[in-house]
Amino acid sequence: MGKEAGNLDAAFLRKVRPVLREMGFAGEKEALKEQVLLLLLSKISRYEAECAFFEKKYGMSLEEFVKHLESHEKEDFEKEDDLLDWRFASETLDELKQRVQEIERA
Repeated sequence: MGKEAGNLDAAFLRKVRPVLREMGFAGEKEALKEQVLLLLLSKISRYEAECAFFEKKYGMSLEEFVKHLESHEKEDFEKEDDLLDWRFASETLDELKQRVQEIERA
C-alpha cells in the first residue's frame, strides 16, 4: 500500500497482515481493492434492480419512456416521479460501472 499504509496504525497492520495473507491477499492494497469492488457491485445490483423494475412496470426502456412522456400533453405526476427515479438510477448505474472499470485498472 506504500504511502497509504503510512496512514494506518502500525499495530493495526501487524494484526491485519497475517489475516489478509491467510485469506489469500498479497497485501492491503489487494484486499482494499476487492472490498471496494464488492461495495460497488452491491450498489450496481441495487440500481440494476431498480431500472429493471421500471422497465417491467412500463414495458419499455428509459429512452422509450422519455419519448412516451414527451408525446403526451397531460401531466402524470406518478410517471414524472418515476422518470426522475428511473433516470437517477440509470445515471448512477452508469457512473458506478465506470468506477468499477477505474478500480479494476488501478
